Amino acid sequence: MTGRRLLRGYAVLAYVFLYAPIAVVVVFAFVGAGLFSSSAYPWNVLLLAAAATLLVLVAFLIAALGEAALLRGLRHDGGGGSLTHDTGVIFTVLLVAALPAAIAVAILVAATVAIAPGEFGAPDLGGPLLARILGPLAPFVLFLAATILLGQAVGAAAIRRAVGTGSQRIAEALRDGVRDVLRRPTRRLGLALTGTLAELLAVGLAFALLRILWEPVAEDLAAGWLLSPATLSLLVGFVAIWLCLVLGGGALHAWGSVSWTAVLGTSAPGPGSGRERMETSIGR
Repeated sequence: MTGRRLLRGYAVLAYVFLYAPIAVVVVFAFVGAGLFSSSAYPWNVLLLAAAATLLVLVAFLIAALGEAALLRGLRHDGGGGSLTHDTGVIFTVLLVAALPAAIAVAILVAATVAIAPGEFGAPDLGGPLLARILGPLAPFVLFLAATILLGQAVGAAAIRRAVGTGSQRIAEALRDGVRDVLRRPTRRLGLALTGTLAELLAVGLAFALLRILWEPVAEDLAAGWLLSPATLSLLVGFVAIWLCLVLGGGALHAWGSVSWTAVLGTSAPGPGSGRERMETSIGR
């Protein structure tokens, strides 16, 4: 049973933490300039932002389901609520923990909208286009990175307090999660940084590999050879490698979740902690 729960946990997380980032990178890498130069601007950007927001919410829900299944598989006492209850609690914690990063993203998007259109239409006099855009945006990117690390650390600590035996209310779990990070900032933020860098490296390598593998497929499709045996074999190989990368990304995120559980295991509330301990003391 535990093995099946672990498999279910990292399998659903894989689609969120590997495939979704690759899809976002592909969109902005290949259609970024077209968005700002299109006659539909800024409505096309707003539509894309709305779709991205919906995608993020769905991704958070799937991530919450995967995290709940994973944590239930790691628990040996069988305590806590149902999978549905744990998923709802984790989803709420994830949304609250992600609010600072969401604000940082909104600020970064506003700055990008103010800077990027002029750079796309400007003559190439100040270096590569990407460098000219990222230069003024560097402070906003650093602020976003800081909020992501802080949100991950607080969210990980709060999730493990909000589900399982002796769980706390969501507000209490978030409050204690913030206190935990403030008490041990180096270790908590260091683990968040390690996990984030590992996942970014995995996404970058997967994107590079998939882009190389897709080039011959794209050439055959452009030539109208969709149903040829060679093209079909290339497509089958591409999908098979993509699925292996997805499972690898899920396993990587599962490792990160297990690492958080190992680090925070002594901090999270136990069966006789918090409000329950207080009520027991009063009764005595």
